This record gives sequence, C-alpha cells and structure tokens, in this order.
Amino acid sequence: MSDLNIQLCPETGICSIIKEDGNKVDLMPDEVAQLRDAGDADGVKKVLADIDGSFAGALDADETAQIATQLK
Repeated sequence: MSDLNIQLCPETGICSIIKEDGNKVDLMPDEVAQLRDAGDADGVKKVLADIDGSFAGALDADETAQIATQLK
C-alpha cells in the first residue's frame, strides 16, 4: 500500500491526488463534491473511473479508502 498525497486547496476547492510513483489526478471543485457524495471506497473508485479511468484503475482498496476518508 502506498500513502497518497492528497492536496485540497481551501480557497479554490481544487484537489490533487498524487501516488508515490508520481501518477496524479487533478480534480475540479465539482469533482471533489462528487467524491464526497460517493461515500465509501467503492463509490470513490467509480467516480474516479469516470474522471480518469487509468488513475482509478491503478488505485488499490486502501488508497480508495484513504481518499474517501480524507475528502469527507
């Protein structure tokens, strides 16, 4: 399991999620809201798959759970 670097700008609402290998996704505020509404790790993975399928496919269960927890 890797530890994700999740950076959420409090002023703009833009979020970057960066894996240890440098793979990353940048999210607009409405996409962050979709992740928050998704609830659990499975919902987060589905939302991310719609945004960036290759990034979502590279996430393991612990990473999606980390995103769900940190973006609540």
